[in-house]
Amino acid sequence: MMSLDDERARCAAMLPAGATCEACGVDDPLVLNSDDRMILCAECDAIRDGRGSIEAHHVAGRRYSAVTLLVPANLHRRLTAMQRVRARNKQWRGKDEARETA
Repeated sequence: MMSLDDERARCAAMLPAGATCEACGVDDPLVLNSDDRMILCAECDAIRDGRGSIEAHHVAGRRYSAVTLLVPANLHRRLTAMQRVRARNKQWRGKDEARETA
């Protein structure tokens, strides 16, 4: 089973140790973007690029429903990570069940 902490560690492995948003100081690897110029959280990156920092989040996942909520970009990253963890765990449970019945 995968946890949100596992996903956070996976994201952190792609960043320099102790990475934080250079604009606001957020340190959650789930929301940080790194490019050649700097490390920014999703919200500060959107603002730097002239986009709004509010994004549409598909509540049940884009594949399952068109229902969305407008949420701040950093929260959107966290919610999407939770959906990704849930989907992976569901896949693993399905594989375990298939092995048990084989």
